[in-house]
Amino acid sequence: MDARSDPESEMETPADATEAPAETTRLLATARDYIQGLPSQERHIAHLAAAGAPVWQIAQEMRMSEAAVARTIDGVIAAVTGRQVEMVETGGLGADTDAGVSGGYDPGDLGQFDPDDEAAPRDSEEA
Repeated sequence: MDARSDPESEMETPADATEAPAETTRLLATARDYIQGLPSQERHIAHLAAAGAPVWQIAQEMRMSEAAVARTIDGVIAAVTGRQVEMVETGGLGADTDAGVSGGYDPGDLGQFDPDDEAAPRDSEEA
C-alpha cells in the first residue's frame, strides 16, 4: 500500500502554511488607509494578506510568483513601519555576465592579435 492510499500516513499541514504570520496580519490591518492608496494589484495583495491569507495562496490567486507576492507585502509593511527597503541584486547562475568595458576579455591574458603578423595563423593555412 502506498502513502497516498494510507489515511494514517497523511501529514498534518503546519499552521504557518495555511495562514499569514500574526504580526504581518496585524501590521496590515492597521494600515487600511495606506493600502487604499496603492495600485489595484498591490492593494488586492495587501487586502488578502491582511485577511490572513498565506503567501502561496495569494500567489495562486494572483497568478504570480510567491517571491513577487512576498516582495509586495514586504514593501507595504516597510512603508507602514518606516523601514528602508534595500534592493538586492543577484548574479546570473554563478557566472559573471557583465562583459564590462573590455568586452569580457583581458588583452594581457590573451595577448594582442596583430593581423599583419606573419607568424599569426591564417584560415587559409593548413594545420
